[in-house]
Amino acid sequence: MKKIVSLLISVIFVFAVCITADAEGIAELNGNTSVSVGSNIEFTVTVNGCTEASSVAVSVAFGDGFELVSGSWLKSGAINTFDKAKNKGSLGGLSSPDINGNLFKLVLRAKTASANMQNVSVNVIAKKDAAGILNYTASKSVKINCASHTFGGYTNINSANHSRTCSVCGTVETNAHTWNGGETIKTATCKETGEKRFTCTACNATKTEVVAKTNNHTYSAWTQTKAPTCTDKGSESRTCSTCRNTETREVAASGHKFGKWTETKAATCTDKGEKERKCSKCDTVEKGEINPLGNDFKSPVIIKKPTLTEKGIEEGICKRCGEKAQSELPCFFKDEATDVVLSPEYGAFKQGTEIKIEVIKNDNSFYETVKTALGDKSEEFIAYDISAVLNNVNIEPDKPVTVTFKIPDGYGKNVAVFYIKDESDAEKLESTVSEDGSTVSVTLTHFSSYAVAKLSEKASPSATAKADKSTDEKPETTKNSAKRNKPIGIIILITVIILLIATAVILYLKTNRYNKHDLID
Repeated sequence: MKKIVSLLISVIFVFAVCITADAEGIAELNGNTSVSVGSNIEFTVTVNGCTEASSVAVSVAFGDGFELVSGSWLKSGAINTFDKAKNKGSLGGLSSPDINGNLFKLVLRAKTASANMQNVSVNVIAKKDAAGILNYTASKSVKINCASHTFGGYTNINSANHSRTCSVCGTVETNAHTWNGGETIKTATCKETGEKRFTCTACNATKTEVVAKTNNHTYSAWTQTKAPTCTDKGSESRTCSTCRNTETREVAASGHKFGKWTETKAATCTDKGEKERKCSKCDTVEKGEINPLGNDFKSPVIIKKPTLTEKGIEEGICKRCGEKAQSELPCFFKDEATDVVLSPEYGAFKQGTEIKIEVIKNDNSFYETVKTALGDKSEEFIAYDISAVLNNVNIEPDKPVTVTFKIPDGYGKNVAVFYIKDESDAEKLESTVSEDGSTVSVTLTHFSSYAVAKLSEKASPSATAKADKSTDEKPETTKNSAKRNKPIGIIILITVIILLIATAVILYLKTNRYNKHDLID
């Protein structure tokens, strides 16, 4: 029994020694796991946990899809050879007993693509003198792909992707579906959703999407649901024949339809009258007033003359009622030198206001400004500068003023009043010519320079009729402002003359230069 136990112990000891000797370290094969046909692939053999080696040997094995390019040692020693014919090599007499780290470099070329993985292995044997300390085989599976794949058609994988496989090397390529524009398989309406089917242009996979309801109702004609009255709104509605949706809208009140006014109380010279009219649809009665007739005096006597700031009073026997009465006369001012009449609203001017009206004659420099501004609108005109002065200060009227100008003989009724803004702009104002053609009137809210002009036959309506307005924007309006504009015309004239002279000198110099060139040539 003791002999058997001793024998077992001896066997275990020897086995343990062998395991220890062969298992001191491990080898690893590092490199890519795929390569394309015609390309090289490199592997590095590394060793870890192996010490005190005096010699190393490697042997290489690989699948038929590869061919050996080279094998080289990454450690130095007395013998440094690798036999490509046998795929083996050995390294002895190492410069260092430490072989850990990068030990060997293997280069293979991929020559044949395959759908199957190709195995590459390297067996590493290390010895310390005669004793083996490492015997390890490291391997790696490598895929050899085509340099140019031969793909078949795409196959649907899932709702997002499809794939195709190379018939030579088995490489699988995955891509997203490419959907077409889709086709309607159920049209959406205002009542129900629709459906649209899309097809992948590569693998014919399909998907269906819901199309939202539309707002394209099919309505009937509007039908009155509540009739409008003269004062109250009505309503009407319409219904969609598809989804029965109903729209309602208001109908405006029709408004009264009144007949003619009927006098119910006659007006007198001093008292208002009354009138009424009746709606033919709802019998509503509307009442109104009739203004007093006013006195119609026979040979009235003015007992207080009207002025620029005060109303006048006239008195007489009324031809209508036979009573002696008085009536007010509106404010009035006439410039005796020009025959220009001002009829201001009461309160337009304060007491003490002085009106100044000057005819702009052709010896006045501003006359040319007026002439230029009128352009082809008029060749005949008479221009005025109007201003109001209070306490030596130019003022503007607080209320509208009707100004009446005398129309010069021979002008006829085809005349207009223009506001002269500047030499490039004359604004035509809304004016009224008297029935006898002797005067023309215009309502002003400010004073400035104005012209009564005979309209030219050449002037088109668009050239003479700018916006009719009584001038909300106020330019410089006093006589002084008009005079201030006069030097501007002179300055402009002088500037034009200087520019003309300068242009002539330049042309002269250029002409001489060209003549000199001609002589030289």
